[in-house]
Amino acid sequence: MSNILTLPDNEDTDLLDSVAQEFRLGYAELTDNAERELSGKNFIFSRYGKELYPYFEDADATVVPGCIIPLKEGRPVASVDSTCVLLGESSGGALYAARMSVGISFRGALRKFARLGPLLVYVSESGVSGIKVRPSRAELGLLMSDHSIAERMIRNSIERKAVQSLLQSESKLIVMTDGSLKHPYTQMSELARGGENGSSLVGFSKSSSLILSEGVVSSINKADGAAFHVIDDGAVKTALAKFSKDGLVFRLDFAEGGETLKDTLGLMLFNDAFASGYPESLKVAHHLSIFSKADDHALKAFVTRRFRLKRLPTFALRTIALGSFRGGS
Repeated sequence: MSNILTLPDNEDTDLLDSVAQEFRLGYAELTDNAERELSGKNFIFSRYGKELYPYFEDADATVVPGCIIPLKEGRPVASVDSTCVLLGESSGGALYAARMSVGISFRGALRKFARLGPLLVYVSESGVSGIKVRPSRAELGLLMSDHSIAERMIRNSIERKAVQSLLQSESKLIVMTDGSLKHPYTQMSELARGGENGSSLVGFSKSSSLILSEGVVSSINKADGAAFHVIDDGAVKTALAKFSKDGLVFRLDFAEGGETLKDTLGLMLFNDAFASGYPESLKVAHHLSIFSKADDHALKAFVTRRFRLKRLPTFALRTIALGSFRGGS
């Protein structure tokens, strides 16, 4: 009996030779580029695809971080975060649940929070319902083909509406979002000038390639207190900053309008609380937005009753289809 180790001689077994040759040429090209761009550089390996935070010891003597001095003026810091999860799908579309939260700090302590949702969003060939989004046919096809892209679109849409509402409020605020204002998918570009009443818009990023700027990060780390260094002084300014002596260094983007970058940092330091250098208002917004297992079960039970769904039995396709080299499936 023939098996995978004793295939008959046939020219068809050489079908991948041309592809293998292309890969070999690609590796040769990569090697040349890597020799120029990677050789001798510090490198951070991910842990099973997860990003890790680096620790640098060698500071750049040419970088002199600025001190963040608390600006003792009461100014609410309103931080926005959201979560979106796939509830299930039919042959015609997919149903998602989203939740958005806002944490508000004032004079060094968390004072208030708000949570909106769960919000149900259905993405199908006829469009997106549940939120006011009108994607093109090409965009809709992309949303239907990739759940992660659809989830990100839903999150960006509801966060953008929340940020816009906060910036248009009568109160003068510092509005903070989780992520960069410059990211092409955040949809915050139209709001980048901040609020008409002098409110400030700040993007606070947990991860960024700028954190690999080892000399700058090390210099900020070695500062005796809260410190910052401007990386990009354009229309949307970017800085690396830490908010406590032993705090972590994060990337922040600042929209035009409101106070200067330095004054905004001083207002943030005075009005928010920073555990490990991370703002308490943004941490609370994150934790309040996520869905628990109980939330997941409750939402599925609700939509089953509300829309008279016929729940199909399911199984783990990948486990059965792919099995394991350790034996069994």
